[in-house]
Amino acid sequence: MERAMIQELSDKKIYLDLITEDFITTVQSAISKKGKAKILLSGGSSPLELYDHWSKLEIPWNKIQIGLVDERFVEPTDEYSNELLIKNHLIKNKAKNASFLGMVYDSTDIILNWNRLEIKYENFYQSDYVLLGMGEDGHTASIFPNDINSDLTFDTDSLTAITNAPNYPYKRLTCTPKMIQSASHVTLMISGEKKRRVFEESEKQKLPIAKINSYIHKSFILI
Repeated sequence: MERAMIQELSDKKIYLDLITEDFITTVQSAISKKGKAKILLSGGSSPLELYDHWSKLEIPWNKIQIGLVDERFVEPTDEYSNELLIKNHLIKNKAKNASFLGMVYDSTDIILNWNRLEIKYENFYQSDYVLLGMGEDGHTASIFPNDINSDLTFDTDSLTAITNAPNYPYKRLTCTPKMIQSASHVTLMISGEKKRRVFEESEKQKLPIAKINSYIHKSFILI
């Protein structure tokens, strides 16, 4: 794959508008070709404003299937849950008819949950659109530096995995690099000067985002 197109922007509105344009174009193309679109979205604080904006878009949400790039292993009603975040910020307004599949089905047993997740998320293999973010430690999805389980995700044929975060909630569920790489279009959004520097140094520091970068089609950086 060619190196990802990188756009550095200083205007937040333009930054969000360009990511939105990229999303709309990709999803509508998939729907016109296949009658539906499968997308995987990230949690965290960075995309909240973006999701609130997307919820008002006039696109055929009833033909869009939404899954998660990663999740904290907590109840779907927990304040740390990415599922709760997506439901509160995206699946409302015009987007209320989108279908959604979370990652946590049994919060009492992570192994049993992962076994179910691996089967259920087969549907998101070769997704049409994936939105990634990046943490200040260079992690993306829930693939972290200095975590053996995260390292193993690059060598597995599984589509999902259990990893360990350096902060609470410590147990995470994530799509693997194989799942991410299978997508037709992968977009990365980064916000802030500190994250920009981490991204620029990621290959030298051998951070997870550097290993995933070859799968990314477009990167948008707000500085």
